[in-house]
Amino acid sequence: MFHSDIGRFLGLKIESGEKEITQGIGGLTDTYLHDIALYIPGGPVTVKAAFKDDLPIAALLGMNGFFEHFVVTFNQNAQICEIERIYRA
Repeated sequence: MFHSDIGRFLGLKIESGEKEITQGIGGLTDTYLHDIALYIPGGPVTVKAAFKDDLPIAALLGMNGFFEHFVVTFNQNAQICEIERIYRA
């Protein structure tokens, strides 16, 4: 999920995406879905990304579309995050 400003910066017409109403701490809000490619080590991954105006941070990575493609290890003591791509035949 990305703040709509990021999508607009990339040239997306946010409101032209598939509309979905989501609920968070602030209540119901309009969210718009677009297929995008994330470019990461190992090559791009195509995901259905959600964009919304009232997201209080720049982005959130979710189980569907991102974490299903990677093993992610957080090492708080060393202050590192390792991302290993899962390759499926």
